[in-house]
Amino acid sequence: MSTQVVTPSMVSNVFSLLRQRQKALVKRGKANPAMSMLALTAIIYYWVGRIRAMKGPPRGKAIPRLKSNFFMIDVGYSYVKARAEGRELEFVQGLSKQGLTLTTEVIGHCLILVFEPSSVQHILVKNFENYPKGPEFHRAFSPFMGTGIFNADGPAWKNQRALARPHFQVTEYKGAAHIETQINQVFGILDKAIASGDIIDVQDLWSRYTIDTATGFLFGDCINALGVPQNKFVSAFNYTQKVCGWKIRLCNYQNLYPNGDFPQKVKDMDEVLVPIIDAAIAKQVKVHENIAAGEVNENAHDNLLTHFLNSVDENGNPFDRVYLRDMLMNFLLAGRDTSTNLLTFMCYNLGKHPEIMDRVRQEIFEVVGRDRKPDHEDIKKLKFLKQVINETLRLYPAVPFNIKTCLEDDVLPNGYFIPKGSLVVHSSYVTHRMKEYWGEDAEVFDPDRWGPERVKLVRPFMFFPFHAGPRICLGQNFAYNQAMNTMTRLLQRYTWKVVDGFVPRPESDITMYSRNGMQIIFEKYQD
Repeated sequence: MSTQVVTPSMVSNVFSLLRQRQKALVKRGKANPAMSMLALTAIIYYWVGRIRAMKGPPRGKAIPRLKSNFFMIDVGYSYVKARAEGRELEFVQGLSKQGLTLTTEVIGHCLILVFEPSSVQHILVKNFENYPKGPEFHRAFSPFMGTGIFNADGPAWKNQRALARPHFQVTEYKGAAHIETQINQVFGILDKAIASGDIIDVQDLWSRYTIDTATGFLFGDCINALGVPQNKFVSAFNYTQKVCGWKIRLCNYQNLYPNGDFPQKVKDMDEVLVPIIDAAIAKQVKVHENIAAGEVNENAHDNLLTHFLNSVDENGNPFDRVYLRDMLMNFLLAGRDTSTNLLTFMCYNLGKHPEIMDRVRQEIFEVVGRDRKPDHEDIKKLKFLKQVINETLRLYPAVPFNIKTCLEDDVLPNGYFIPKGSLVVHSSYVTHRMKEYWGEDAEVFDPDRWGPERVKLVRPFMFFPFHAGPRICLGQNFAYNQAMNTMTRLLQRYTWKVVDGFVPRPESDITMYSRNGMQIIFEKYQD
């Protein structure tokens, strides 16, 4: 079977025929000009990519291409359809069956999918400087998160991270004191639901709980989302994430996604954040006046906001209100969503596996007791609970996808060439579920795989739920500690099960969540 070389003149002839066909359809009223032109653009970029690929990479191997029956338009359509239906994670996991490193063209961009642990390690650690967030990411998220740490690269990112790191040390939250008010509110909500026989959407519950604990920890001022179920800030926070999630997937064509209520939702959040910042600034002015008068202030850095108010930016200047707002929004996103996702899917996994719930509860009773609040030493002894957390994070990582931009030509450890300007996507969700690494039971919830013997089989970068390398999540220990404290208190008082027939639909905007919530029935625990 002979192989025909595709030349630019052949491509030009194809486009001429397609344009003629398009004009005929438009004239007959049977085509959408905008969508058709977008399709033509996709085809052009597809063939430009194919012609370039025929030359071969300057070094290394050419990456295998995603299979397509029609210029990648069929794959693109299937992807958009899957995302709209809440099947994006499943769709991308299916693509991984074609290979551990794949490439294609997405309307002007070379897109590379990387699932192999050694390649992920190369991108996140060994050649970290070559893979920043990049312009498409900044453009998508700037209206929501500005120049904060999640959306920043370079000196701004390094400075914010260096300043924030001390506040996230474990000494800041050794006990459960920082969650005490909120956990008691949760108990009240659950007791009321049990009394009335109501089903609880724990995703909504934990979303409100973690935004209250996060705002208290970060700002020193809880927004009381638990006390106001339809909290305007929470609603706006969720909406803006969804819009940004779509925009980053559209790369240079982000304007195709309608803004809708996005500007108003950002204003709704700022109406909450800016007064908190102004009050903190006023408080710090008073503190400095008192210090100048000879008074000692022992709580100058009692939360992240006051910590930043006592610091300077990467240029040596005090942080202004806009910078502080961006910083707070970014840390709030990381602090709330990681813990919400973890607590939600822990409830699901334990509710589906009562025998595992019993093992966790028995460990808690042996280490902590039936009603005592856990301290830091107790938390370190809850080994099986930690295994349950790790297994939940393996199957349901908080950030299932991450995107980088390749600054300069590179070669992965497996020999595949990454051209400059490529968008590189790695997925903890896919890698965490690959049978090549985790065995035939990779999709099965099994905390014992994290036990003393089997954990030795987990190799580097098979498991990276909190990212890795220089950008590893600062709140990793905070998330573990909060989840262990919260789940300990919960299991001392309650038992629960997933509603019969309920199946969550995990998906991702920026972070993972269940599209249809998480339906749980709680009961008071009794021996």
